[in-house]
Amino acid sequence: MESAVIGLVLSMARARSGQALTAFLLAMFAMAAAVSAPVYSTTADAAVVRSEVAAAPVAERVVQVRRTTPSPTDHDFEDRVPQVFDNGLFTSVYSTEYNIMIFPADPKSTPPIAPRFVYRDHACAHLRFSAGRCFVSESEVVLSTAQVKHLKLRMGDTLPVSFALLDQRSGEYYEAGPRVTFTLVGAYDPINPADLYWSDADYFNPRPTSRLTTEPAFASRLSMEAVEHRDERQIFDLAIDWSAVDRDSLDSVNAVVKLGEAQLSGLPGHAVVQTELPHLAERINAERSLVAEVVPVAAVPLVLLCWFVLFIAVAAATQERRLELGLLSLRGVTAPRRWWLAAGESVVAILAGAAAGFVLGHYLVRLAAWMLLGSSAGVPLSAGLTRWSLAALVGALGAAVLAQRAELVKRTVDLLRNVPSRASRWGAPVFEVVVVALAAVSVVQLRRGGGGLTGFALFAPSAIVIAVALLAARAVLPIAERVGRRALRRGRIGPTLAAYALTRRPGTQRVLALFVVALGLMVFAATAATASADARDRRVRVELGAPRVLSVEMLSRAALLSKVHQVDPQGRFAMAAAMLPVSDDTAVPPMLAVDSVALPSVALWEDRSLSAQTAHDLLKPKVARPTIEVTNKDLSLDVTIDSLVDGFRVRWIAVVVPRDGSGVGRVDLGAVRTGRHTYTRNLPMCVQTCRLAGLELEQPEKRGFDVTMTLHGLTQAGRTIVDEAGFADADGWRTPESPGSKLLVPTLTAAKDGLRAELTNYKGADTAVQLMPTDVPSPLPVIMARTAGIGDHMTGLDTSRQSITIAGEVETVPKLGYKGGLVDLDYAERLAPDGGDALYPQIFLGPQAPADVIDRLRAQGLQVTGDRALGPLRAALDEQGPVVALRFHELAAALAVVLAAGALWLVASLDRLRRAGELRSLRAQGVARRDAAANGYLALVGTAALIAPFAALASWLLVREYLPVFSDDAQGFQASIWPSPGPVAIAWGAAALLLAAVAVAAGARLRAATARRRR
Repeated sequence: MESAVIGLVLSMARARSGQALTAFLLAMFAMAAAVSAPVYSTTADAAVVRSEVAAAPVAERVVQVRRTTPSPTDHDFEDRVPQVFDNGLFTSVYSTEYNIMIFPADPKSTPPIAPRFVYRDHACAHLRFSAGRCFVSESEVVLSTAQVKHLKLRMGDTLPVSFALLDQRSGEYYEAGPRVTFTLVGAYDPINPADLYWSDADYFNPRPTSRLTTEPAFASRLSMEAVEHRDERQIFDLAIDWSAVDRDSLDSVNAVVKLGEAQLSGLPGHAVVQTELPHLAERINAERSLVAEVVPVAAVPLVLLCWFVLFIAVAAATQERRLELGLLSLRGVTAPRRWWLAAGESVVAILAGAAAGFVLGHYLVRLAAWMLLGSSAGVPLSAGLTRWSLAALVGALGAAVLAQRAELVKRTVDLLRNVPSRASRWGAPVFEVVVVALAAVSVVQLRRGGGGLTGFALFAPSAIVIAVALLAARAVLPIAERVGRRALRRGRIGPTLAAYALTRRPGTQRVLALFVVALGLMVFAATAATASADARDRRVRVELGAPRVLSVEMLSRAALLSKVHQVDPQGRFAMAAAMLPVSDDTAVPPMLAVDSVALPSVALWEDRSLSAQTAHDLLKPKVARPTIEVTNKDLSLDVTIDSLVDGFRVRWIAVVVPRDGSGVGRVDLGAVRTGRHTYTRNLPMCVQTCRLAGLELEQPEKRGFDVTMTLHGLTQAGRTIVDEAGFADADGWRTPESPGSKLLVPTLTAAKDGLRAELTNYKGADTAVQLMPTDVPSPLPVIMARTAGIGDHMTGLDTSRQSITIAGEVETVPKLGYKGGLVDLDYAERLAPDGGDALYPQIFLGPQAPADVIDRLRAQGLQVTGDRALGPLRAALDEQGPVVALRFHELAAALAVVLAAGALWLVASLDRLRRAGELRSLRAQGVARRDAAANGYLALVGTAALIAPFAALASWLLVREYLPVFSDDAQGFQASIWPSPGPVAIAWGAAALLLAAVAVAAGARLRAATARRRR
């Protein structure tokens, strides 16, 4: 009997192949959607690893094991390290080195060099030879092209080489062993100094040192042993094969590193294992968690829509079988068998569709990965075997069974009458109340739970859209009823029939809600993606500060300004910048010093309330007193020392800063004597003019002392630089600011014959007898980010305390964002008499920078060490986990719209079968075809298109701040409330047009059904 029932079910499925195919396709779609979430997450894992590794510094990608051995014949290190790290995930590169001296053929004209003497595995494969070849025998060596040129050598020349040590007192290298002769066989240049192969061994650092060379000499392992030496530095660089790393093996890599540290600690020479790998692993795991958190947010509503459409399809098909079900009941078929006969047809199709969808989902993700992630790597079928696939199958079966319940519980007489069923008076409202309540609960959990998109809060974005869609659908249909009545009173047959078809057709409210949900999800996904893209654009613009930023080798602040001005005198495309020292006062945020003249033409200025030109005017107002400039001629200081207490060997010091940045000069003008005297000394470093930074009284022991004096005049080569009136202007001179009782500075007062300075009662406190010209505004103007917070002072470039005034506030400042401020580099430099090095020197380049700007900077002696631009940084942000996850949101939303279009076509097809006869009757009674075929499909789509943006907006406003935008610390950057409208409007319009096209095609098909049959 049971086999007969099964056979009957299969026969019914074959007889109604269209309905079975519909259930099959919808179940397949639901399973594919459910499977796509975990499979996409797995695929995105690989993309996250790839992007993070590509952007990670060398220290995070390499495990470095190092030791210094006093015995060159000790090979335990070489043997044990590969064994410790032998887990198939590491590729090791061994190197050993020590310092040598290489003597030129003519030591009188060319000094010897002291390079690092290096053996490194497979070095020749990473060198490009400008002359000669790589070493082969133990008597051969290769030098860099620059070394060969410096030593004036040719290929085949012999080189005297010896072990070298560094003299700690003089800072010079000296010969510390017998000489060995090698033959020069090659001149090399590194193919790619930044290649991972070189790790961060710093072989090619261009910074000048006492070695008189910036590259190593390479030779074989036997050549290294041929030179008598000691203290050999041995290194293993273990590069990780990231293509073999997955979620589990990443943890095993960390475990191997920790085990290696323990096992190697007993080796002679204190072997040290160094790596920043845990930081990289932490970021990767954090991004994976974000992907796993955000992807289901899009997958859940897609699966729900599949169930919903399946419910509509099965319910409509069951309604068509009302008479059949009534006859089964009339003939005494038991209720369980009636349920099986009714549901079995759909169950069989759903099970088959789920199996097909399980496989289809994997291949759809492959296609999506190729389009969205730039990867088409295969994912095993086991990746989709999760609770999501099981839930999709159970939900699809449940939707099919629930869709048939309304007909199966009816009385036999109601089924035989074949009267369309009315919606339940209480079932639908209760369902809608439950959905709204669940949406409210998910939002409360999201906003108060503190756990982000976890637990039930995962459903918040889609639940809000669904709740708004259901409420809107319930509110719209009564309006359509009133529109139909008004049209009927006016005799407009077409609108009347369309309105009544909408309001009285079973399931219309559900279809409208479906359209609102699909369009709402598309608008929400477009809004999230656009707001995220806007945030990334803004962040990269603010944090970079300019279209392109170059980092340069350490140099003085004056040199940085001078060299950049030589390249760009008008400040049209280049701006010098440096960080101010970090303050001990936690209330002082980071500060950036910039050459504000170039700020308007170079910086990416984001604030609309205060322009970059206004910022320049505020940062660099004109001052009454110009900078005091001196040359290399004799400088004479006329001063009267009235009293000097506890001052022993005190001397006058003139502090000058060369304009070319060649190095601050502290010129000794002579020993201090009481009475009025003139102190004279030339300034040899000021050939290209200098800025007078200050005049100081200095005691060699740095002890404090009391002094009372009057400064009368300052002249140079007969030219008066500062006369008595100039010194008498006390506002034109300043002393260091005192942060407390530990620093005492002179009191300055105007006298009739000059500037009177008095410092008394030092009593063991620190003193600073420094007099500096006031050629900058006092206090120094700064522009701050509104949320940064700062008091009335900051730390100057020389780490001294500097009074400031907030000249303006902006939302963000270039490079520092929401937590920093700007000062003018030239003014800040004038306040710092030390003339020291720039901290993190950089050059901001504007859009007008010429293509050869780096060559121009190098011609000025600037060594570029880093080059960052908007495009690569923006691309790196586009590969972070949240962005990868948001791409799935857009894909899922597009699939939801396609599903809604299919549902519309399905409903129209069922409606066509149901209404064909009555529409032909209307045509026979003289009703025009256009009026008879009025269906309201297009009105349904238009209504949904109007409601959907509001549903998406409600969801966006409630969940916006909880959707992750960045995987790292965003420093205040987040998705904006109102993203750029263009992309959102395009997505909304495209989805609405697709549904409208389907609605027009469905209406045309319905009109064709009203044609009179020809006799």
